[in-house]
Amino acid sequence: MPSDRSRPQMRIAKISAHVAPTSGYKYDVFLSFRGPDTRRTVADVLYESLVDAGISVYRDTEELTVGESIGPELVHAINDSRIHMPIFSEGYASSSWCLQELAHMVKCRSESAGHEIVPLFYGVSPSDVRLRTGSYSEALLKHERRYGEETVREWKEALREVADLSGWDARDAGLGKLIKALVQELLIKLKKRQKVLPDHLVGIDDRVRDVMQMLDCGSKDIRFVVVHGMGGIGKTTLAKAVFNEIFPLFDCCSFLSDIRDNDIAMLQKRLLSDILKRYPDFHDADGGVNILRERLRNKNVLIVLDNVYKIEQLMELTGNGDWLGPGSRIIVTTRNLGLLAREVLGQQDDFPFLPKNYYAYEMTGMNPWHALQLFSKHAFGETLPPDDLETISSEIVATTGGNPLALEGLGSFLRGKSLKIWAETLERATKVPHRRVQENFRISYEALSFEEKQIFLDIACFFNGIESTAAAYVWKDLGLFPESGLAALMKWSLLKIDHHGRLQMHDLIRDLGREIVREENYLNAGSQSRLWDSNECLRILREPIDYQRMSTVESLRLQFPEVQTLSSQEFAALPKLRSLHVDAVKFTGDYKNVFRELRWLCWDRCPADFDATNFFPSNLVVLKISYSELGDDWPGWHQITKSSKLKFLELRDCSRLPRLPDLSALSTLETLTIRNCQSFVEIDESIGKLVHLNYLEIEACKALREFPV
Repeated sequence: MPSDRSRPQMRIAKISAHVAPTSGYKYDVFLSFRGPDTRRTVADVLYESLVDAGISVYRDTEELTVGESIGPELVHAINDSRIHMPIFSEGYASSSWCLQELAHMVKCRSESAGHEIVPLFYGVSPSDVRLRTGSYSEALLKHERRYGEETVREWKEALREVADLSGWDARDAGLGKLIKALVQELLIKLKKRQKVLPDHLVGIDDRVRDVMQMLDCGSKDIRFVVVHGMGGIGKTTLAKAVFNEIFPLFDCCSFLSDIRDNDIAMLQKRLLSDILKRYPDFHDADGGVNILRERLRNKNVLIVLDNVYKIEQLMELTGNGDWLGPGSRIIVTTRNLGLLAREVLGQQDDFPFLPKNYYAYEMTGMNPWHALQLFSKHAFGETLPPDDLETISSEIVATTGGNPLALEGLGSFLRGKSLKIWAETLERATKVPHRRVQENFRISYEALSFEEKQIFLDIACFFNGIESTAAAYVWKDLGLFPESGLAALMKWSLLKIDHHGRLQMHDLIRDLGREIVREENYLNAGSQSRLWDSNECLRILREPIDYQRMSTVESLRLQFPEVQTLSSQEFAALPKLRSLHVDAVKFTGDYKNVFRELRWLCWDRCPADFDATNFFPSNLVVLKISYSELGDDWPGWHQITKSSKLKFLELRDCSRLPRLPDLSALSTLETLTIRNCQSFVEIDESIGKLVHLNYLEIEACKALREFPV
């Protein structure tokens, strides 16, 4: 194993199942308490409740010796915590350790506006802590003899200052009810569950009020509010804004983003994980329905289902409301309320009414005044356009039908452009019908370089929702300059990267990209560069092959409900294939002369049996295996780990994987991610030979025993 000096600095992102803290701090909450008084009671219950709510908490796990000075680790933990929470118990002031912690909390609060102290009074009153009554005064007298008047004076001042702060008194309510309310307040302070909204929000307040009136969160009935409208009209933004307003009112909540193309069972697991704070174990949608019906019936929940496409998604995630506890609310966004209404109500035409627990809110275009403001913020950085561009700005805005995404795209494109470009843009935009508002974004697409267009089309057809770092490995290997390319796409409002680093392309823009690919050859899908429909891909693979016709396919997606077997001969007609996403696919045959250009392989539900040969694509740089029951004795390991250029390896939800295989042959590996592998107990020592590894993430692998030194 190389010495510390001979290997690069390695960044360990996570080696725990705990959530990430609020930005800017290592911990969200620092708990200060006297162990003998509270460790096995209120401190333990509060700690578990905070962690279950997704809050990162520091608590010391050791019983401390009376009289010791707090060490640098605790000082750093207090400095690195957003909120400090002392639990004032009967014996708190008898601990010099606790008083030192409290004094340092007060110091942090006075020196930085970012720190906050939220006291909890447990078995004592604020008057006791102010040293007016009770045992605290007696304890301070004893400390004075040992530590001196000056030190104890600082502790007294800290106690009085914190006792005057707004805190929580355990005498006012039962412990369970108090902790529940306390956790809700901290979630609001930390904005832990809040959804990120666009920087430029215009004209949304009235819409939020309208939807909240429909929701009527004070009533005990169960309500569905269906927000409907065309793509890019702002349905998701409205749902996020409403969610941020009301989530503290519910026992638990879940926001399932863009569920349109997702597998139902995976969505059910995401929903249950949000609500139960643990990853459920079932294999199909029926199993998910049974668990949801059982676990949600007594819970007051808030659920947002964003971009519902089929009624099955709604029914298999929430039923018709009869699975949920009283007062629950479900917000649905969809492009087609008619689809939902016909299925839910059994109607075939326009519906005159909705069931009593369903409410419909139509998301229409922005009014001209608000639309002009939004456009101006992106085009000029101001609320209104300059006088000399006011008329043409209003004319351009009028072509968008008040669609926020189109307004954002056009404004970003025209920022800093000459008047001639503005005039050409207006002329072109007036020829685009409002029903095809996505075409406005073709203007921005045409402004991209060749490399940027390839990245755009890859995301639209293949990488939407994928972490940008993984995709960047592929683009970099292909010479497409991903950093500048992604920056250009974001500049023209064609792409966003969320706080998890995932590529996010709106449906309206995604559909434009896919239409551009179809235009490559409308009559022959096999001659297009990218294919994403599994049935069409399978048909093309299994029909008689014209090798010349098939030579242009670069990206392919194959997803099936049950395992399909595909041979090397079926892939042999794809010599330019560089990105492959397969779900429930078994490879057979000899792959020696196949996949020569393959850079990306995402393999979901990989079968445990493996009988392909020579399966080590020589140019593979990214390998992602997930939702598979592979052991460390899987026959495919010794072939795949021969890939000489592999830089990114992710193993996710591989429930039977106890350890990594020998990775020593992967000398180029830079990123290794292991997520939610419940049986994972150890890391092979060969990881020490990965001299280029600079990012290691191990998350939610609770069985992991130790990390090799």
